Amino acid sequence: MTVTAEDTVLQITRIFDAPPARVFDAWLTGEEWQAWIGPEGAHCELPLFEPRVGGRYRMIMRMSGGRVIPVAGVFKMIEAPRSFAFTWGWEGDEERQSLITITLNDLGGKTELTLRQEGLGTVENRDAHGTGWNSALNKLAGHLAAGDPSHG
Repeated sequence: MTVTAEDTVLQITRIFDAPPARVFDAWLTGEEWQAWIGPEGAHCELPLFEPRVGGRYRMIMRMSGGRVIPVAGVFKMIEAPRSFAFTWGWEGDEERQSLITITLNDLGGKTELTLRQEGLGTVENRDAHGTGWNSALNKLAGHLAAGDPSHG
């Protein structure tokens, strides 16, 4: 069987009980991103976070089993509060960077979020990232439900 580039694209769509501007802020405010990013059981540190086009980020994911995963990338596009894109890859492996595009659609007080990750290379890598992102999006839903004092 031949695997095409489209076969390795990850796409996840979720509905969140918050308006797009609130979901956007949860992604592009460093303190908030750090609170929910990464799979369930992981703790993340964000020593570098520059949410502007061309800005960089660096994240250290500490997994529940003790594994440490450094992730780094660059913000490529930001169109508040509807969409943004950034590269994603393991630090030190810049040749295998993927591109994540987040699109937020207003559903009248709720938000439909679509995450599209391109450049994952293999179906196995796509599936592994899918597991991680679904877990992180569960954490995002909990973060949004808990509220944030700076957002009303």
